[in-house]
Amino acid sequence: MERILFFKIRSSFLTIACLTLILAAYPGSGLCETKETAVVAAVAPDYSSAAHSLISVEPVNGVRTVQNNLLPTDTSDISLSAYKNFFYRLERYQADNIIKFDINAPDVPVWQFSAMDENETGSSNPYGLFFVNSQKAYLLRYGTAKAWIVNPGASTQAEFKIGELDLSAYADSDGIPEMNYGVIIGNKFFILLQRLDRDNNFFPSNTPYIAVFDVNTDKEIETGLENQDNLKGIALNIKNPGSINYLDDNNTIYVHGVGDYGSSWSGREPEYSGGIISIDPVTYEVKTVLDDGDADNHPYGNISGMSIVSPEKAYFVGYAGWGDNSLYAFNPSTGQVSGIANNELKNKNIAGMASGTYADKNNMLWVCNQTDGLVVILDTDDNSINEKISTNLNPVSIVFTSEEIMEEPEKEEDKTDEPDTDTQTDDDHGSSSSCFITSTGTNLFFTPAKAKFIK
Repeated sequence: MERILFFKIRSSFLTIACLTLILAAYPGSGLCETKETAVVAAVAPDYSSAAHSLISVEPVNGVRTVQNNLLPTDTSDISLSAYKNFFYRLERYQADNIIKFDINAPDVPVWQFSAMDENETGSSNPYGLFFVNSQKAYLLRYGTAKAWIVNPGASTQAEFKIGELDLSAYADSDGIPEMNYGVIIGNKFFILLQRLDRDNNFFPSNTPYIAVFDVNTDKEIETGLENQDNLKGIALNIKNPGSINYLDDNNTIYVHGVGDYGSSWSGREPEYSGGIISIDPVTYEVKTVLDDGDADNHPYGNISGMSIVSPEKAYFVGYAGWGDNSLYAFNPSTGQVSGIANNELKNKNIAGMASGTYADKNNMLWVCNQTDGLVVILDTDDNSINEKISTNLNPVSIVFTSEEIMEEPEKEEDKTDEPDTDTQTDDDHGSSSSCFITSTGTNLFFTPAKAKFIK
């Protein structure tokens, strides 16, 4: 008992000592801010090449900075993932590799690794990385039945792959379950499985699923839900799921389904078997939020993209035909559609499958307008356009990196006479209020108003 009490006294003393040193070193109004940067994957109009662009998230009402045509490639099928200050460019079908970049050197690869095993044939078609931490992530490979467990901090190809998730139970007759996107919530990894029929031009003839894995054990979780395929996962009531969003505000997962676009080359008419659903990440209950209609009545066309901003504000991309898409605003709590979000995002080619619509820390929505080669930044408060930015090539997807930047202490001569205030507001989006300071065995989480130790 005495030893425990002694430890507590020492911990309290350490806390006070650390805070004293920190406050003395940084006497300004805040210690650090979160800096976000948008990374945009962009492709040539004829799909002969691709590159990536960088756009500053700030200033909100000013002119953002942009760098275009970074590290061009003749592979046009590219996508992006990001974690903290690193982003990853995935070169997908038949290129099968991943390139890691530091946001502070956005055209200099940290490494480039293959997404194929030596004995594999065909194309693994890497779709995205989903991060547990800086040393562990999951690589979804659309062209295979096995996802990889990888170490993003690896320095060699041999160190990169550290395990596998076997999803072959979800494969249909073509042997591949079409894993496309996922989301990590707590210790659970939710993986979308489209289960398209490759032998019939990728027709969505099978029930899609979400498989749930424990990120600590890498074992699949039995959801306990009945389904016709006797699988452990969550059967979905929409076809061809295209994206998955998690909203922490109401602890809800949202998934949109395309149904089937139809095409002249496939000889198929569009099929309206998609929509938007919600899923409880604890009970796994599935609810319909928005139905896309049927062959006779489909007011928005196929739903080809989605972004959830809050429990009452969200957006989806309605697909009326190739190059003819519109951005709609809706309430995800009620499913009520309020209409076209902005007339400048009507009847455009809006990138859709990996959603093509993204919100930054300021709740600005970044929309990929391929018709005009622009990233359109929408203010979600009133759906007005905050800024339009050219990416030279056509934007197809966006991710955001984040860095904790130390603020310069305020100089005495720069201070102005302002009234003191005891009011402290919390920023739900963590824009500039906190950072981590790490010492041996202890992480100190500090905000201008409070500090606490995190074990």
